[in-house]
Formats: sequence, C-alpha cells, structure tokens
Amino acid sequence: MMEERYLLLYEEITKHLQRLQRAFMHLNNAIGLPLTAEKVEKILSDDTLSSFLDQIAYRFSKIQDSLGKLIRAYLFLKGENVENLTMIDVLNYAEKYNLNINKEKWFELRELRNAITHEYERELTRIAETINKIYEEVEYLKSIVEKLKIG
Repeated sequence: MMEERYLLLYEEITKHLQRLQRAFMHLNNAIGLPLTAEKVEKILSDDTLSSFLDQIAYRFSKIQDSLGKLIRAYLFLKGENVENLTMIDVLNYAEKYNLNINKEKWFELRELRNAITHEYERELTRIAETINKIYEEVEYLKSIVEKLKIG
C-alpha cells in the first residue's frame, strides 16, 4: 500500500517538474530569463505568456506540497517510522539518508511557495525575483527527486 502511494507521489512530482521546466523553457524562448519587472509587465499583458507564469506558480506549489509526502513515503519504505513525526523531524531523518534537504532549505522552498501564491500583479519586481528564485531551484529539486528514487 505504501509502495503504491510512493510510486504515485513520485510520478506526480516528476510530471510537475517536467511541466515546470517546460514553462520556463517557453518563457525563456519568448522573452528571456532571468525576468525583470519590465519583462513581467510584458508577460502579464499577453494571455499566452501569462499562462506560463500561472503554470510555474501552480507546478512549483504542487511540487512543494507533494515533496513532504514523498519524503515521508520514501523514509517509511526504508524502514523509518515517520508517520506521526513533524516535518522538521522527518527532515532530520532525510539528512541521515543524504537526501540533500534540511530544515533551512525546506523553509526556504516553503517561503518561495508562499510568495508565489500571494503575488499581486502590481508587484512586478517581486514577481520577477520570485520566479527567478524558483528557476534557480529547479535543478536542486530535480536532484532531490532523483535521490528519492527507489529501485
């Protein structure tokens, strides 16, 4: 049962990561990365381009939300009883397995997730900064997901 849950979570996160990368690729091809306030203004005035921002916000949020569940499932399959532990305790176990994620990094990613879900279109510089930070984290997220691969 837990193995099935693990596989579903792994597949879901992998799909979100691929779509996140594709959205960044489209934005990069259309307007260039990193983003600036001026580029964000141009993106927001174009329905097609703004859909890529929406995709980035959605996919990153889903990855961040599902990552904790995947880490728990991974550790459970490794024989750790993490079911009733706080996320901080789960992350302490993750460090023991060299998963390359600790509580500082976890909270940094969480902060990015919160920022992207609460952005307002008037805050162009903040939107640009947040999207750029997410872009910088894509390779890191891919490396964690790869380390969480079982079998």
